[in-house]
Amino acid sequence: MENLDSANKILQLGTWYHTFEINNIKTKGTYDYTSLINELSFPKLDNMKVLDVGCSDGFFSRYFMEELGADYVLGVDINKYDSSVAFEVLNSFENEYSEKYQSHNDFDLLSAEYKELGLENSNKFLFIKKVFNLNIDFEYGSIYDLTKFDNFDVTFCGSLLEHLRDPITAIEQLYFKTNNFCIIDISNTINSPFFQRRKALLEYTGAGGNFFRYTNDSVKLMMETVGFKNVKVLNNYKIKIEKYGYKIPHSLIIGYK
Repeated sequence: MENLDSANKILQLGTWYHTFEINNIKTKGTYDYTSLINELSFPKLDNMKVLDVGCSDGFFSRYFMEELGADYVLGVDINKYDSSVAFEVLNSFENEYSEKYQSHNDFDLLSAEYKELGLENSNKFLFIKKVFNLNIDFEYGSIYDLTKFDNFDVTFCGSLLEHLRDPITAIEQLYFKTNNFCIIDISNTINSPFFQRRKALLEYTGAGGNFFRYTNDSVKLMMETVGFKNVKVLNNYKIKIEKYGYKIPHSLIIGYK
């Protein structure tokens, strides 16, 4: 690709949510799915159009295109890439999260490299679109209002539900935009057998921006309530937070229209 030196510098020095392996460089992501992703039982997406809500840096969008055969992916996120907080937080925690997001924005450090690639900010989704020449696009938007977007064969929402004050509205919006099926990945789920027996449990965490922990049955019930059918768990897995060195549980759940 053109401007290889600039791309490599962003890969090496940039702030990444997911780990990517590109040009023999491995980014320092918070989560490294590179050896795990093929074990998660995602269905094939041959010739399907996918809406990736809460797309972040586009790791899953790229996977859907390159490995699962998707025809097109539209990534949607509320991140403006201007150092503002990119998910819901309580007002009492806003300053704390604002400082965190300012420290994570690498545009000032790498502005020359981004500009050389024709990028106006540190949007990693647009970066990987350019680097891999993918048939993907990015639009700013909230999961609470997807009305401006077309319907898609498949909708996907990864590691977002736990950050939402109103998860049922979010899942309903996904339902409205789904033609075939929806896949939701939930972080920090409650996978204890004791709590799983109690069915649809939500635990409020007391945090300012990571509101709830869910049992699988609570997410399944919300999906069924808004209209999804044949809702089932594709995978329960654990992934390490690279910064801290410990693993947290995730669940991957699918529901059909």
